[in-house]
This record gives sequence, structure tokens and C-alpha cells, in this order.
Amino acid sequence: MRHKKGPKYFHEVIQAIAKLIERINENSSLVLVEGENDERALRMLKLKTPITTFCDSKMPRFEFMERIASNYSGSSVVVLFDYDREGAAAAKRVTVELEEKGLRVERGIREKLGEILAKEGIRRVEEMQSILHKAEF
Repeated sequence: MRHKKGPKYFHEVIQAIAKLIERINENSSLVLVEGENDERALRMLKLKTPITTFCDSKMPRFEFMERIASNYSGSSVVVLFDYDREGAAAAKRVTVELEEKGLRVERGIREKLGEILAKEGIRRVEEMQSILHKAEF
């Protein structure tokens, strides 16, 4: 028999995500996301770290990467692109490029968040906010 996931369960999921958000707020200088909806979802989850949207930048990838590298040289950044095939491939490319330019990319945070979201069937960063609604009593 399968147990129903209730508000208490989703509250625990939110707590696990909140711990990751806290780590980002304490240790990272920048979070890269794909679009504005991703940023909105992370802000709802109390992310305070600066966020830059990759797809909405309207500049060539090379120029975008150069700007990030020059503005955040030697800093720690987090790449939180979607967890679908395209998002994962883009996150990998961006991570490698940023590391080649001397930035520290916090890969573990992306991986851990991905594990949490996968258990909930979530593949898009912007969908994280749906867990908030499920956690309400």
C-alpha cells in the first residue's frame, strides 16, 4: 500500500530545499538560472543571492560568459538550470566554461537539489514553488 504524501511530508521537502538555499546564501556570489520564472521561484524560497538569467540576457553566450567571469572572478557560483535533458546539457557546458575561466561552480548544490526535485517529479526550477502550496496545512 502506498502512503499519501501530505502537508507534513512536503514541509520536510521544503526544509531540505531551504537548507540548500541557506548554503547558497552563505557561500555563493551568484546563481545562474535559465529565465525569470526560475528566479521568481527561487526568490519565493528565500534565495537572497544575486541571480542572473541566462536565456533572458539577450546577448551571445560567449559575451554572457565573459561578463560573468569578469564580474565574479574567483567567486563561487551555482548553476541552477532545469533538470530536463536540454537544461542538464546546458548546465554542464556553462559549468565547464565558468570553471575554465577561474570561477568555482558549486556542483554539489545542483546535484542535491536535483535529487530532491526528482523524487517529486519536478524537472523545471520554476516548478519548485508548487511544493510550497502542497506544504500548506
